Amino acid sequence: MPAPLSPRSFDRRHAQALAAALSLLALALVLYHSLAGGTLLSSNVYDSYLLQAENWLEGRAYIQNGEDYPWLELAIFEGRYYLSFPPVPSVLALLPAALGLDLGNLWQALASLAALAGVYLCFWRAGGTPRACAFWALFSTLSSGFFWLAGSGGVWFQAQVLNFAFTVWGLFFWLKKQYPPAFFLMALAVGCRPFTALFAFALWLPAALNAVRARRWGRLAAFTAPAAAVALALGWYNFLRFGSPFEFGHSWLPEFVRDGGQFTTENFWANLWGVLRPVTLTSSLDLSFSTFNGFCLFIASPIFLLWAFDIARAAAKKRLAPGGLLAPVLALATLAALCLHRTMGGWQFGARYTVDLIPLALWWYLTRPRRPLGTGALWLAGAGALFNFYGAAYMLSH
Repeated sequence: MPAPLSPRSFDRRHAQALAAALSLLALALVLYHSLAGGTLLSSNVYDSYLLQAENWLEGRAYIQNGEDYPWLELAIFEGRYYLSFPPVPSVLALLPAALGLDLGNLWQALASLAALAGVYLCFWRAGGTPRACAFWALFSTLSSGFFWLAGSGGVWFQAQVLNFAFTVWGLFFWLKKQYPPAFFLMALAVGCRPFTALFAFALWLPAALNAVRARRWGRLAAFTAPAAAVALALGWYNFLRFGSPFEFGHSWLPEFVRDGGQFTTENFWANLWGVLRPVTLTSSLDLSFSTFNGFCLFIASPIFLLWAFDIARAAAKKRLAPGGLLAPVLALATLAALCLHRTMGGWQFGARYTVDLIPLALWWYLTRPRRPLGTGALWLAGAGALFNFYGAAYMLSH
């Protein structure tokens, strides 16, 4: 992929554009929570990360009285209940837990705003204009399946929003060639959504090879050690609880113990159909779509539609170098791995697992020459915002 362009100074125009983008997402979240009954400052009964943090502060790696939380996805191992998700979000929950705060929805909204800011600054770093930076920041958040996730502090949604935030901020530092914070943040993203490891490795490998060729062993150690420390901490915590550094606990969920595991090849085609199935109109012009295991990712997150179109156009014009295929190949590989899971996320609006792939689309655009935003791209962003706000409201009553 070509090198990013040099950044312009972060002047008043950029500050105003970033503030405008942040305020639009914030307003949308306030409106959504108002429709939900004024829930922005409410606790969230699905906030397993806060529950885990509270148990940590009391010296336990397990969830005390886990049988009292049958609505949570808790693993049961040797008679004890455990959080069954990668634990990095619980580390962030230590502060509110220590302060006795239970504001899961607000915490989620703040993480979502941080994610948007990260996208904006990535495109600023790559030389984007204020208009372009704001477009990509809003297109990837407000106008995608990310928005529905941003509205709830439940355990599943927290993991995806924080994964998105850590990944785009890791990309920001990667663009600046500040690799220690870049790969540390990418490692934290893996501690939210493990399949992000494919993306993290794709960013780390060229930097590592360059350091080896230049015999800059200290530099290699400097940017590898922070990420390795996160990986070791995650592995140690898994081993402490389950006897395996690679087991986060999902394999010990009762449904997977009963039904034969969480990843099987038999799941692939059904799950792939789940993220490709169309949204249709009934005879009365009512929208018809599935709220279980997802629907067409190109409709749920139109950034994928624009990305597919731009990849095809670049290939047709022979402007797609081999390096330009890395991001889409990683996206397809990650999607294939996700499709092996027993479900594609259960009850949802859109195709929520595929939100994890949006940073790969952003990376592709960040590392290519800029081009003016056309009317079609702007229309997709507007349509995506309308559709995803509709979806978030729809799910409140369905």
